[in-house]
Amino acid sequence: MSQIAATFEQTVIIPPLPAGFATAAGVAHTQYKPRMEMVTGCRRELATETRDLLQGRLRAVSIILLVATSLFYVRGLFVPDSPVRMPELAVVLTTGLAIVVLSRVRTFSLTQLRTLELTLFGMMSLFLAVYQYIVVRNTALSGDAVMAIASVKSCVLYVFTVIVLYGTFIPNTWRRAACVVIPMTLVPPIVTVLLRSRHASVQELANRVATFEVVSDNVIMLVVGAIIAVYGTHIINTLRVEVYQARQLGQYQLKERIGAGGMGEVYLAEHQLLKRPCAIKLIHPHSQTDPGALARFEREVRAAARLSHWNTVHIFDYGRTDDGTFYYVMEYLPGLNLADLVAQHGPLPPGRAIHLLRQTCDALHEAHLAGLIHRDIKPANIIASQRGGRHDVAKLLDFGLVAQIGPVGTVDHQPQTGRAGGVSGSPLYMSPEQALAETEPDGRSDIYSLGATAYFLLTGKNAFERDSVLDLLRAHTQDPVPRPSEICGDIPPDLERVILRCMEKQPDNRYATVEALNQALAACAAASTWSAETSAEWWETHASVTPALA
Repeated sequence: MSQIAATFEQTVIIPPLPAGFATAAGVAHTQYKPRMEMVTGCRRELATETRDLLQGRLRAVSIILLVATSLFYVRGLFVPDSPVRMPELAVVLTTGLAIVVLSRVRTFSLTQLRTLELTLFGMMSLFLAVYQYIVVRNTALSGDAVMAIASVKSCVLYVFTVIVLYGTFIPNTWRRAACVVIPMTLVPPIVTVLLRSRHASVQELANRVATFEVVSDNVIMLVVGAIIAVYGTHIINTLRVEVYQARQLGQYQLKERIGAGGMGEVYLAEHQLLKRPCAIKLIHPHSQTDPGALARFEREVRAAARLSHWNTVHIFDYGRTDDGTFYYVMEYLPGLNLADLVAQHGPLPPGRAIHLLRQTCDALHEAHLAGLIHRDIKPANIIASQRGGRHDVAKLLDFGLVAQIGPVGTVDHQPQTGRAGGVSGSPLYMSPEQALAETEPDGRSDIYSLGATAYFLLTGKNAFERDSVLDLLRAHTQDPVPRPSEICGDIPPDLERVILRCMEKQPDNRYATVEALNQALAACAAASTWSAETSAEWWETHASVTPALA
């Protein structure tokens, strides 16, 4: 499909056009419809999110510690009689093992990860304590006051680094962070006290060099490190909780945005109690001040919620958030919309097209009996999904332009809502009466759009492709429909006749009802060439290239 044609597939709402299109009409609003496609998901509570985040962060911390201690170990190889070579080697092996375990095992509980976290940082604190003890003792025995001060300072710096590393990487509450950070902060003072009590040479040297300035400098560094770690943990955790809460919508957890359009956005979500994946459509904040947009949004969800047919997208919930944002919740649909299906895999075999079109007829039959005219039938609004162990289940979406005309067969079979006098729909698939906007379309308008959709499914092209919206609308009202067989020669004549009848200019010349169209499709010779087994085989063959979307 050309870029221009792709643009005209989008839903548009245009002001009334003069008869014959003598004067140009501007486009008042263009709605870029989100792709109603979803991917499977599972519930992620904050604890679950913390667990997954903690595992990734512990792996990152282990890599950092492995690199650092490995460098120290390599440096020690060039230092004769290095006193901490074995402790360094032990840390290298332990952090390496931690990386392997955290990378390969996916079933850690949060408690297990917290235990591993304490073990990892406890090991580093113990290593730094041993390092300080050995290095400062040996320096004191040599009597070098300058080296003694430098040794203590370096040990304090190492502890400071580990403390900040903990506060930066480990997801935590500030209270728990303080319970871990404070003992690490006390390591240098405790080791210093232990050295002075056990070694006279250290005590003697400390009496000469441990001035108030030197000691306070070390204490300040450790205290600042602890404050950075604890307060930083608090800030990061607060932001993380706020982000999590921002993704909550009542009983639903928003996962990720999977579609965006002029009217609203669609998010992958999950019900927190039922653990059921679903999609949530939110109306854009800038549309909430538009009464027409709000009316259309509410009409869409209420209309779809009245329908229960297997081939119509099911609506689970509807409401407003605390800030007034409209939303509704739809079912999860793994599959591809028909526009993407043709774009990725080419025109459909006649049997498969009939199979999907007949199901769409079934969905429209229920809607028309309820007095609902869809007015936006197009390939992008029909999904070939996998449901209930079956493949190629057609699902009709997006009732945003639905018109209520009263139940068929009642005295109230007259227009009640909609945009009479305006042009609404997708130009590539719009019926002539929609384009003219002179009368309110009825169910035969949907039949025309379904015929235009069938044309695209079988040929990969649209019946009319023009350079402007007005030219395209004029073609629907005036130009003869090119025979599909002129584009794709293997289209059966009986199926071509059905399509061309659907796309007659005058509604009276089309099928009177979608049920009549359904029967005509069933009578085509190719209707029996596509079965449930064929569908399953196709999806299995194309599983690697067909994303699970909705």
